[in-house]
Amino acid sequence: MYTSSPIKAKPSQYQAIDEAIRTSQFIQNKCWRYWMDNKGGGKYDLNKYCAVLAAEFPFAKELNSMARQSVAERAWFAISRFYDNCQKKVKALTSLSVKGKKGFPKFKKHSRSVEYKTSGWKLSETRKAITFSDKKGIGTLKLKGTWDLNYYDITQIKRVRLVRQADGYYAQFAIAVDAVDAMVEKSVRDV
Repeated sequence: MYTSSPIKAKPSQYQAIDEAIRTSQFIQNKCWRYWMDNKGGGKYDLNKYCAVLAAEFPFAKELNSMARQSVAERAWFAISRFYDNCQKKVKALTSLSVKGKKGFPKFKKHSRSVEYKTSGWKLSETRKAITFSDKKGIGTLKLKGTWDLNYYDITQIKRVRLVRQADGYYAQFAIAVDAVDAMVEKSVRDV
């Protein structure tokens, strides 16, 4: 489950967020190029390649290691979706097969988000601010309209994504929620 809230920051922090987004785009494109050049590689090869990129490029090292791994996971997701579409074509030459293009991964020109896993960020106790501790210089951002975050324990937040949209910047929180518990709560409220 995702919940998002607008963020308020200084102009230098917005520039740091943009730099982190550009860095994640660069890493994702490099992962795709690595996959094209080295056929037969897997998900873990892309994670290892992120460490190589961090050693080779100083601006990539500034991004949190978990954020780099998250970018590699997103790149592998696109690659595996392409493989799945090709497998469907081979397995069933019926109307169920994927016709036309199979979704070959394309290089990104305009990325809009950077995702942090479990490290690199810290939510304040009041849940009105979030602090990013990587070397990109994002720092502490104010969260506007975060009343829905108070219903969840901080340990339930699994990922944080900074998103640039046309109307501003947002922080998205991926929250681990047990679907059975949510349905039980809803049925209890309805009674």
